[in-house]
Amino acid sequence: MGFDGPQQPPYHGWQRHSETLFQGRTIELTESGKHLYELIYQQFYHVEQSLIAMEESKQEFTGTVRIAIPSALMLSDIFKSIVIEYSIEFPNVRIEIENHHESIDLKRQGFDLQVLPDAVGVTDDSYVQFSLLHYGSNLVASPGYLESHPPCETVNDLRSHRIFTNRYNADLLSEDIPVRLKTDDLNLMHELALKGQGIAFLPQTHSKKSLDSGELVKVLPSYKFPRLSLTLIYPSAKALSKKTRAFIDLFKNKLN
Repeated sequence: MGFDGPQQPPYHGWQRHSETLFQGRTIELTESGKHLYELIYQQFYHVEQSLIAMEESKQEFTGTVRIAIPSALMLSDIFKSIVIEYSIEFPNVRIEIENHHESIDLKRQGFDLQVLPDAVGVTDDSYVQFSLLHYGSNLVASPGYLESHPPCETVNDLRSHRIFTNRYNADLLSEDIPVRLKTDDLNLMHELALKGQGIAFLPQTHSKKSLDSGELVKVLPSYKFPRLSLTLIYPSAKALSKKTRAFIDLFKNKLN
């Protein structure tokens, strides 16, 4: 339903209703009455248009949003909070989340957006790529582990230790450093480090609480590894649906 603008107030209709109500008696509006009637009519018109716009907006926030994301981020508290907040605000939108570690063809595979570390090349250069978050990583271990194992004062000393890392941080380590566990489950690496099983190479945000509490300590604290970025990828800014745009905006607000 649409309107090109307020129509001329139906004075003749008013007159017809008047004749019915008052059994043939005609009520003629004065000029002031006509002016007041027109003002009221215009107000009702704008209210009606607002209600129509609200209804159309609700209809746009239906259907499905499909997201491709690495498991490490999928299990994070920040991503969980994004999904929960979006679900509360747009309960009629279905969310499908799949675990993908490499760049995919979003259009061919029917995904609306993907989140990846910038270390991963994007398959299609025409896709929009928005940098969400720059983050660093630390080597961390429990005090008990470090007390019971050889000193670790240089990067070369890492060869004598059990190292846990994910696939992206593994590329930041020298190839001659043996990785005993490579997994995208950050919680597992964190738990193993807490139990004194080795040195975990974790994003700073994932180890901060344990470092603050003293349960974990930094290994080689003066050594600075290259920082990585999370990149939000989607096919086209012009063709975005409102439900996808809302998810992207929520991502940006939470991570920036």
